[in-house]
Amino acid sequence: MPRSQAEWQTFSAVRAESAKLWGDLVERHFRIRRRNLKWPSKARWQQWGKRRYSGLYSQSVQQIIAEFCEAVNSCRQLRKNGQPEAKYPWRKDKFRDVVYTNQSAVIRNGHLVLPHGKGMGKLRISIRFPLPGRLMEARLCMGHIALVCELPDVPRPQQTVIGVDLGVNTLIAATDGKVAVLISGREAKATVQYRNKKLAEIAGKQSKKTKGSRKWRRLQRRKAKMLAKTKRRIRDITHKATRMVADFFPGATCYVGKPFNGAAVKMGRLTAQQVSSVCNAKIIFQLDYKTCGAMQVEEAWTSQTCPVCGARNKCRRIYRCKQCGLVAPRDVIGGTNILCVGIHGELVHGRSVPNTVTYKYPVFRRVVPADTRQVASV
Repeated sequence: MPRSQAEWQTFSAVRAESAKLWGDLVERHFRIRRRNLKWPSKARWQQWGKRRYSGLYSQSVQQIIAEFCEAVNSCRQLRKNGQPEAKYPWRKDKFRDVVYTNQSAVIRNGHLVLPHGKGMGKLRISIRFPLPGRLMEARLCMGHIALVCELPDVPRPQQTVIGVDLGVNTLIAATDGKVAVLISGREAKATVQYRNKKLAEIAGKQSKKTKGSRKWRRLQRRKAKMLAKTKRRIRDITHKATRMVADFFPGATCYVGKPFNGAAVKMGRLTAQQVSSVCNAKIIFQLDYKTCGAMQVEEAWTSQTCPVCGARNKCRRIYRCKQCGLVAPRDVIGGTNILCVGIHGELVHGRSVPNTVTYKYPVFRRVVPADTRQVASV
């Protein structure tokens, strides 16, 4: 965050100028579509924005216009592919992130220097750690700086193949057919429940205030702070969980069950909220770059089909087959069947179940003496 009043003025002014540029593009896109005219090219829009927004650096203007054109093209392709609910950019914010290229943002003497337009000055952010690669892009956000670096592509030879079943109470269940590891998801589940509860509480208080008033803005800042905190918490939990899987199965290629949040339609209200709020996409993305790759496969009936005899049984946390008498954790059954689907393309019975199951927790906690009644992190 800025440390002086001058830095605060520059910080707020450039983010407001970025929002103004985005809002102007939203208005012009709406007018062009309403008149059924052809959308101009990115180069023409960049020529249009040249010297028009004096508060932004010229390359920042080009990057923001490029992001808007990319969003328009992406929405157009989605609509062509049969998704008419896809929306073109329509929102006009008061502040927006500012993008800098590696030609404008430079690192000098341990500081990241971000240039702006005439009269705006420069922002200097202390960088206390070495970058892992060449700086390609910097993004000025509210509360943090996002840096994009180019890393060399290191070959990772495959050593084993595993099946991964994602869930709520058990965040990750991974197995190679011989051993299995289960990563608890209770901490992530509690964090999501805390976030939803606080959002409902703040929304109830804001509904009684006038929008834009001092108390309404104070609640808005509280909501932004809470959302940022829970986002960091979820990111930390998923990072530690996926790192445990990568260390447990080094050099593994993962077959991951494709997220199917549409099943939440047939569930109860609380269960549907838990299923639809899981961070499966983040976990798959992190597994993809921490292992030799993560490929998604269909997971239909994988948690209900017995890998030994092929019978289907509905169970809770422990799977019990009524036909052959197999007893095992349901998540291990799901991971075993996903591995089979990834290798053979279908569910094949007559297979064995891992006889060694390891339970891990991404966040360890210890209970301090009972008289304090507190929980401390290790």
